[in-house]
Amino acid sequence: MIDLVLAAPGAAIGLYGALPMAVATAGFFLGGFVKGTIGFALPTIAVAVGATVLPPEVAVAYLAFPSVVMNVWQAAREGIGDAWETFLEFRLLIGVLLVTLFAATQLLPHLDTVGFSLIMGVGLTAFSVAQLLGWRPTAPPRPAADIVAGGAGGFFGGISGAWGVPVLMLLMALDIPKRRFIRTCAVTFLLGSFPFIAGHVATGVLNAQTAAVSLLMLVPVGIGMRLGQTVQDRLDGERLRRLILLVLVLAGANFLRQAAFAG
Repeated sequence: MIDLVLAAPGAAIGLYGALPMAVATAGFFLGGFVKGTIGFALPTIAVAVGATVLPPEVAVAYLAFPSVVMNVWQAAREGIGDAWETFLEFRLLIGVLLVTLFAATQLLPHLDTVGFSLIMGVGLTAFSVAQLLGWRPTAPPRPAADIVAGGAGGFFGGISGAWGVPVLMLLMALDIPKRRFIRTCAVTFLLGSFPFIAGHVATGVLNAQTAAVSLLMLVPVGIGMRLGQTVQDRLDGERLRRLILLVLVLAGANFLRQAAFAG
């Protein structure tokens, strides 16, 4: 196993080239930094950067270990008891997310995702810009909102690795405090990592070679995450909220870019 991990960088460079792998690694570092700062966006940024220089399914596969480890780190930072309370509060959302996420991973090798990128890009950008301009949504009715957010997040996450967008839109609408927001992101995204990994093992997207590189990606992601957490600790709730919305606008713009260039 150790030999495979040590040989993985050379094998990946042989397949894709040194510069593409360097760009992908930088994208994972940046994703870790942003996640440490605002609590999410590792998949969105890492895949967005990685997929510009690597096959998209490879960039998605490289998320496997960083997704699990960084969310364990983030969830445990607030204490196991608080993380358990968060799970109980959002258990319906999480349950729907897990089932839908695993099912959707089976579609990745066969599905044209242009239409979904367009839908997500328009919806996310409009939602975020409206909030930045002063609109505050009323608290959505639960548990219906949990079912919708979990189903949409699981479906899109299974084919893109970024299952957090509908979940984040729900959490922003609920307007929960800073620490609880970060903790809820971590718990939800951590549990979503397991069907994500299992599904991509089943499709062959996550195999011995991509898993070995994914393990090594823990280094740039972990460094970025730690640096980001130092920034997060200095942000008050409102500044964090505005920063989150700015990142969501950029994420929406990236979905639109993907739809435009893929089309």
